[in-house]
Amino acid sequence: GYGDGYPWAAQNGTPIEINGSLAPLVGRVSMDMLTVDVTDCDDVEIGTRAILWGHNPGVDEVAAASGTIGYELMTRMTGRAKRCYEK
Repeated sequence: GYGDGYPWAAQNGTPIEINGSLAPLVGRVSMDMLTVDVTDCDDVEIGTRAILWGHNPGVDEVAAASGTIGYELMTRMTGRAKRCYEK
């Protein structure tokens, strides 16, 4: 949620990657959580990794859906959120 740096202003439908599929954000982002419609995703269970931005969706795509820029999203992320960087 926004307490971890995910943008509070992210629009309903903002894509999030789960198991290689894009799933839409549903509703508003809360302080410590957000809701994703995983109906069309395969093999989802508690603990399945969600990629908030990366290759697809890119950070700039999520930023545009939130009315900001990618650099702001990258600097907002807190230590609670796991970060994985790939070359």
